Amino acid sequence: MVGHTTKPYKNTLSGSVGAGMGSIFAPGGKKYYILEHKVSSKYHRAGECQEIIVDNITLGRDSHCQVRFDESFKTVSRRHAAIVKDGDMWKLVQISQTNSTFLNGRPIKTEWYLQNGDEIQLSVNGPKLGFIIPTGKKSTVGSIGLTRRLSLFRQQALRPYKTAITVLSCILVLAVGGLATWGFTLNDRLKMQSQSLADQIILAKGNQALIDSLNKELVVANQKITDSEKKLTEIKTNLGNIKEVVVQQQKVQTENKIDITPYFKDIFVLTCKMYYEGNLVTGWGGTGFLLNNGYLVTAQHMINYDAFALKKVKDPQDPTKEIVIFDPDDESNYINAYYYAGLIKVVMEGISTEGKIKIEYSYNDMPFKLGAAEVLEDKFVDESGRSWVVRAHNYRGGDWAYIKIDKTGSIEYDADYSMNLPVQTPLSIVGFPANQGETVNGQISPIVSQAITSRQGLEDDGTIKTSNDNSDHGNSGGPVFAVKDGKYIVVGILSGADQGADSMKGRVVPIGAIFK
Repeated sequence: MVGHTTKPYKNTLSGSVGAGMGSIFAPGGKKYYILEHKVSSKYHRAGECQEIIVDNITLGRDSHCQVRFDESFKTVSRRHAAIVKDGDMWKLVQISQTNSTFLNGRPIKTEWYLQNGDEIQLSVNGPKLGFIIPTGKKSTVGSIGLTRRLSLFRQQALRPYKTAITVLSCILVLAVGGLATWGFTLNDRLKMQSQSLADQIILAKGNQALIDSLNKELVVANQKITDSEKKLTEIKTNLGNIKEVVVQQQKVQTENKIDITPYFKDIFVLTCKMYYEGNLVTGWGGTGFLLNNGYLVTAQHMINYDAFALKKVKDPQDPTKEIVIFDPDDESNYINAYYYAGLIKVVMEGISTEGKIKIEYSYNDMPFKLGAAEVLEDKFVDESGRSWVVRAHNYRGGDWAYIKIDKTGSIEYDADYSMNLPVQTPLSIVGFPANQGETVNGQISPIVSQAITSRQGLEDDGTIKTSNDNSDHGNSGGPVFAVKDGKYIVVGILSGADQGADSMKGRVVPIGAIFK
């Protein structure tokens, strides 16, 4: 660690918004860093990497902090610490007067320069973050796409100035708009000057010295016109970018005023338990939600769990007997799930802020052929005679299931809108990630995670592509909301985690895949 002490930290508009504007419009060789979250919270999951493109950020529980932690972290102060750019380096600054900040396990008193690979911890036993400086081709802000930079600018540069920034943005638009008007006027004058010189050359026929002089002036005038047109192109580009930032900020402010909590009563934490001959062998959890058409919706893999991982072993308490256990890691001695399907039973219970549901079915009812990706759709009837409609378990546009129950919810959906969402549409994912929100003061309280669409329409696999997704395990099957016409509507279902390096990420299945 490299120590250093300077004047006390103060967050500034230039360090936040000014640096953010530079990252959008002139990223060039500007460096950035990544904070890797090492514990899960309401706002970030463990393993999430947060790119930081502004010069000053604040860490803490306050809603204005760019790196925010929820109220469960009692020893994290409202404004706990800051990371500030100083020349070509960044330094960690202590702000809290009551709770310590640690760097690589050692407390800092005022501030300390950060180096690649350092570990930051907010308070004793508090959340930890890794400090990473990208290298190679991805070491500059310019390596981040414009859409992503705009999103990061909104989150990091605008967050501390929610009200003032709208006024500032409007002023910027007016200022750049005025500059554009001035540029058009100047360009017109230069063209008129060029035409006048051309006319004078024609009139100076026979006077070679005058013609040569006028030609030189004409070359200079034409170069000025070329330079002026380049400037106008830059002004137009910047004006469009600034307008996009303003529109996004106004959209976020509008959505922040719309209350999503009335829909919580129709969002259920689902707990599923699998029994073999009446003995509990495994369990899993996720989220489901009740639409205003009376359908309970979840992910298909929530109801069709891996019964093929059941195996018979010697009872450790009585070696003369055999018991069935769930063991997905050892493929030896698996039972024939097709043959024993009638002995495998699932009990699904759902609890919301205002109600409970209970659904039971056996794997004799379950169509095991759904494991084949080529199967598009099938049905089965549970023990209460209710018909499930399910889609093939392929972690893509087909991972969904729904059932008609004897209740009607309040959640509305828009199938057509879900199939062609505009780029950068803010999304709210509601559910119970990593077992959070299931019991807060003895009550059910879903967690709201955020994401944005990163392209218009759907991916080739039929899913909605998102970025900035901080959902986690347990969100599976939960509703994905967007705001349309001043209210929240469901546009998708959070599907299972994708495979490979991005395995913590879920896919969003458009609600239009179910209700066309």
